[in-house]
Amino acid sequence: MAFSERVKLSAKHKSAHRCCICHRAFVEVHHITPQEHGGSDELDNAAPLCASCHDLYGGNGDKRKTIRQIRDRWWKTIEERDRRINRSLSLGDWLKIEEDTSHQNKLMSKSVALYHVVFEDDDFETSAQILIDLIRDSQKSNPGQARRLYLDIDGHRNSKGGFDHDMYELQVNFVTEFLSQWLSSAFTPLASIDFNHAQRNDPPENLNITDGIGQKDINAAIDADLEAIWVADKARWIYLK
Repeated sequence: MAFSERVKLSAKHKSAHRCCICHRAFVEVHHITPQEHGGSDELDNAAPLCASCHDLYGGNGDKRKTIRQIRDRWWKTIEERDRRINRSLSLGDWLKIEEDTSHQNKLMSKSVALYHVVFEDDDFETSAQILIDLIRDSQKSNPGQARRLYLDIDGHRNSKGGFDHDMYELQVNFVTEFLSQWLSSAFTPLASIDFNHAQRNDPPENLNITDGIGQKDINAAIDADLEAIWVADKARWIYLK
């Protein structure tokens, strides 16, 4: 058996007829898990790949999980792109799809280690901005390569010996819920986590941290060309782009 034409067309449509790894055009739909290893002919096992990416990774059993994660991330990106196109008055920026020149780094076994120590006089905002900068600089120097964050914290203890509010929010909410999009794993004093998703490689250039949020705040942030807002004390973030 092979993929039906319906499955192949659906897989290509979900990928905008692009390779889910490098985003080149001219793709064929390949099995993530080969048929001889029990792979199905269903959409869940389909990956649109260009000839180059298929030759590089298609026969490597160790890469199957990563290929599936990258495919799922790309399908989600295209779904969001289509949604924005449908409601946008200016389509130019959303219709264009660039090839991803860093695609080979996505499947490298080696990762980049990011290490940061939060000192006693560092507050939440300072620490959050430093972590964003670390990820952004890593993406520029090692584009697409898996990133592992190691976070240490000096002091910042409350009267009961636990972490104070700022450092609890930094670890539990900011790192695990927001920064996790651009990391493959994180190791903090409170937890060690391997994130079960394909790592994003578009970290925001700037971040606004505020105590409250309303439509005026969002509009002002967009006008100021900010990319993300972290709502302090609410464990919420808003990604604007």
